[in-house]
Amino acid sequence: MTKFTDKAVSHFPLAFFYSAMQSFDQRIGAVTSSLERLNQQRTQLHGLFTTFDEAYKQSRKSMVTKNVTDLDKLRDNYAWVMERVAVLWAEKLDEDELNIHGRRVQQVFKDYNFRTTEALVAENAKADNMEQRFAEATLAADLEAMGLTELNRRFAAVTAEIKQIMQQRNEENSAIATGLVKQTRTALEQAYLQMITYLNAVQELMPEDAISQAAQYYNEDFRKIEQQLAQSRKGGSVSPGASDNPGTGDNPGTGDNPGTGDNPGTGDNPSAPSDPGTTEPGGQQGGGTGTITPGGGGDNPGGMDEN
Repeated sequence: MTKFTDKAVSHFPLAFFYSAMQSFDQRIGAVTSSLERLNQQRTQLHGLFTTFDEAYKQSRKSMVTKNVTDLDKLRDNYAWVMERVAVLWAEKLDEDELNIHGRRVQQVFKDYNFRTTEALVAENAKADNMEQRFAEATLAADLEAMGLTELNRRFAAVTAEIKQIMQQRNEENSAIATGLVKQTRTALEQAYLQMITYLNAVQELMPEDAISQAAQYYNEDFRKIEQQLAQSRKGGSVSPGASDNPGTGDNPGTGDNPGTGDNPGTGDNPSAPSDPGTTEPGGQQGGGTGTITPGGGGDNPGGMDEN
């Protein structure tokens, strides 16, 4: 018997809140049950989520979103050129004293599995970590030797600008998060908390396998959303090669993000092979227990991202 996590979501930035609510709506929507109250609450919650979804998507059609999208494309171009030059130096130059520069810089891109198509939140996190590496004396010298110092400076500056805009967008008191979005969020959150309380009471008194399975999937989604939120607040510290969802969505997802949507799901829940995965606004449904990354290639709040 598995219960739904009852952790608070009131402190979640808008995109992360969207990801959690979208996941819960989809997970509970897949439950087959004869409980009349469950079906009534589920219908009510889905209606509130639909209203919130419309308001949320409208808020994304702002100049802020357009700016983030344009900046992300610019950063993607800088990253592509830097990596390509490093690969050419590493593979096409026979002299060890030259190709070593390319090999070392190329290795940074490999270590962090940097992809320009993933969730914006994940891309920001990896860019931060890469910049810390490129600031090291040896790698800084490598970049200078290959004529990439200026591109790296621009890469770092654009990343900082994207993060600043995303932070502004995700604050509840920002212009795009007021009005209808706030009202619908409040109503949806109340319905969500009421349903969580009811479902967990059912699991105490007369547990149902279908509810347990939905709770298992949702709890995993929720854990990943919390993890991505923590990373974004720490300035994006992720381990090299970490698997980030991309989705999107509006990342700040996502679908990751995004929009990524570049969060098709990670499919990393071996105990739940039939999990349909979740999607983020404008994203595609994926397999596995992938969460909606606020963010995904481009401006995916999911999210936040969140590209």
